[in-house]
Amino acid sequence: MAGARPALAFLLAIGLSAPLLAQERMTIETLDARLQRVERVLDQSLLDQLQRIDALQQELRVLRGEIESLNYELGNQKKRGTDLYSDTDQRLTDLEEARDVGTLFGVDDTGLDGLDGPPLDGADGGADGGAADGQARGAVIVSEGGSIPAAASFGDGPQPPTGTLRDTATQAEKASYTSAYDLLARGEYEAAVDAFDGFLRSFPDGPYSDNAWYWQGEAMYAQRRFEEARRNFGAVVNSFPESTKVPDARLKIGFALFEQEAYAEARRVLTGVQDDYPGRSAAVLARKRLQQMDRERL
Repeated sequence: MAGARPALAFLLAIGLSAPLLAQERMTIETLDARLQRVERVLDQSLLDQLQRIDALQQELRVLRGEIESLNYELGNQKKRGTDLYSDTDQRLTDLEEARDVGTLFGVDDTGLDGLDGPPLDGADGGADGGAADGQARGAVIVSEGGSIPAAASFGDGPQPPTGTLRDTATQAEKASYTSAYDLLARGEYEAAVDAFDGFLRSFPDGPYSDNAWYWQGEAMYAQRRFEEARRNFGAVVNSFPESTKVPDARLKIGFALFEQEAYAEARRVLTGVQDDYPGRSAAVLARKRLQQMDRERL
């Protein structure tokens, strides 16, 4: 009997520990399953967070690119505005200096960026005073430097007139021209270009045609559309040789070529303006630009 007691005790211990071991095994498996679920949740949450961070970083890169593009465009706009202001200020200074020494004559010497107002009397149309005024001021003399280099084509837009211009304008023509000119005077350049375009389509051979071509060119020049501006100024020179806008048109062709960095052509045209119109504001401004080119070795 004494020997059976230890065996019985052993069996009892085994019988009692078996449920405990099974329960412990189930607890470990349960904990392991829970841990795996938690890990899956954490992995998915971490993946979602990483995806969100990546999307935010991508959006940030896009926004930075847009900001850089806007800053670049703003810088260009500021530079254009500064250049145009400096150019206008310099022209006004040159005109004032020229007037002080009594070198400027004639009624149309303000017709550069300082707008000289639209002519609205029939006698003032066409060549800003007609052929008689052109003879009084002297016929246009075009030197070798006055030939106009090729520019943008007219395409399907208005075409310069080829026949005789009318001497008088209708009330509708006057109103259309004045409306386009007022847009230019207010600095609404795009609208002015469109308005002059409509005017030239409706009244291609009217007494304000040369002025319309010229001022549309000024609006294009202000927008830095230099190729189109040269086309318009060339139309004034070639199609309206008696117009008092010819000196200014040739001057602005030279300025446009300068802006396009065609310095040799610009120098040739500006030298022609200086030689052909001594004492005129166009010649003064041409000389100033030539002096600038000399200083900058262009």
